[in-house]
Amino acid sequence: MAFSIKLNTARYTAQLAFSDRVTNQSMFSLLAKMDPQGELIDSCDGNIKAAFATLVADKLFAIHHVHEVNSHAHTARRFNTIYRHFPLVFTEGMHDWGIKIIAITDSPTFEFVAQEEIA
Repeated sequence: MAFSIKLNTARYTAQLAFSDRVTNQSMFSLLAKMDPQGELIDSCDGNIKAAFATLVADKLFAIHHVHEVNSHAHTARRFNTIYRHFPLVFTEGMHDWGIKIIAITDSPTFEFVAQEEIA
């Protein structure tokens, strides 16, 4: 059941890969524990893989952005330390990983200024 997914949100863009170790049962279990109201599943129109990927990406982005961690390897190690109940995020040489960071970046910011204010 390995899959990859690309997420585009207002805060970040992330592309993640999930190995066969991440089962539907483990995704359901973690979603139930971390989002008991089911808001993520509802926002993803019932798509469990998308909801789980969003949950993981939110946690990774918080580490990457809030803690100002710049490398994917350091983000992965920090995630694996903090979120021990999640599948392991790939670090170099790891064979039993469940999640792999392909890319994660801040979304571009835009600012609109009314024409009258410019002149």
